[in-house]
Amino acid sequence: MSASSAQSITPEYLNNISAEELKRRLASDPREAVQWIRALAEQGEPEAQALLGQAYLDGHGMEPDPRQARIWFRKAAEAGHLLGMNMLGRAYDQGWGGPVDHACAAYWFRMSANQGLDWGMYNYANLLLHGLGVEKNEQQAFDWYHKAAELGHAKSLGVVGRFFEEGWLGEQDQEKAFDYYRRSAEAGDFRGQYNYALMLSERGQAEGARHWMREALVNAHLAFSRTMAANLLKHPHPALRQVGIEALHKCAQQGDGHDAYAYARFLLGQGDTASLSVGRWWLRCAARRGHVQAQGEASLHISLS
Repeated sequence: MSASSAQSITPEYLNNISAEELKRRLASDPREAVQWIRALAEQGEPEAQALLGQAYLDGHGMEPDPRQARIWFRKAAEAGHLLGMNMLGRAYDQGWGGPVDHACAAYWFRMSANQGLDWGMYNYANLLLHGLGVEKNEQQAFDWYHKAAELGHAKSLGVVGRFFEEGWLGEQDQEKAFDYYRRSAEAGDFRGQYNYALMLSERGQAEGARHWMREALVNAHLAFSRTMAANLLKHPHPALRQVGIEALHKCAQQGDGHDAYAYARFLLGQGDTASLSVGRWWLRCAARRGHVQAQGEASLHISLS
């Protein structure tokens, strides 16, 4: 959308546009959609203000600008928009567009939590659990996680499972942990899927364990995928060790030279011809990514081939 056409989105035009036409506009090209979102946000629509903040944060249809994201999240939050409150809390918690301020983060998380937002409950519970911006209180943290879990919040279900598995409040209950992990896994949280798979493996349910561990690997971000690789490669069950190899491969594909080198060393240690060939390829890949040790070893492998 050009600057001149963006200027044509007047308050009168917005008041007269049909819901169907507005929906079509918002589903259009990101650069055009963000102009419509901006127009609505500037007219004081809190939902649009929160969406515009997210667009600035993600660089959706524009260059990323965390400072502007924080500004628009604040506008939405001060207008009473629950997701805007939570995202303003996240901006303070993560330092998006300004300094980290856990006390301010706690304020906005608590505001959204008190009005029933599951993500606000989860994020406020995290601060309570670790004593960031508020006095550490594990019981209150559990209570907020539990409230969010009862609303079906996937991550909170998994954390409640950890409370019961580890006995963080003194009550260790493996059956409750198993049930909360199952619910978290089914709701799509990769940590819940990982923990549920481990408990299934302990109960001798190998197929279920492999299924959920692979689901966890699909959904996990890079840092957790690295954790999965490190842990599962040492697992006593062959099916989960195989998922550990798959995690190592995923990290090599998505990560840096260290990830490529780790996968190369694993393959080179297998001894068979196919693994040696692929391992040498990943060693060269690690070398191209700047891994110093890989650069020296790659040269050696080339000279020996």
